[in-house]
Amino acid sequence: MNVNGEPRGTIGPGDYFGEIALLAGSDRTATVTARTDMVCYGLTPWDFKPLVESNSAIAWKLLTAMAQKLR
Repeated sequence: MNVNGEPRGTIGPGDYFGEIALLAGSDRTATVTARTDMVCYGLTPWDFKPLVESNSAIAWKLLTAMAQKLR
């Protein structure tokens, strides 16, 4: 994953990306480039919000991830 052209780590099976743009209603903040074949699923903002609102496990994972990114 790159932010402003700088490498920022890797993601793997079960990880996610693009949540900041969905939460903030903004443009994306990173670029993800696959090193291998992969399957990705996408959510629109109108599907994402009700999913998070109705699933506390997903909401908690997002909150903890956001806290880590703000450190």
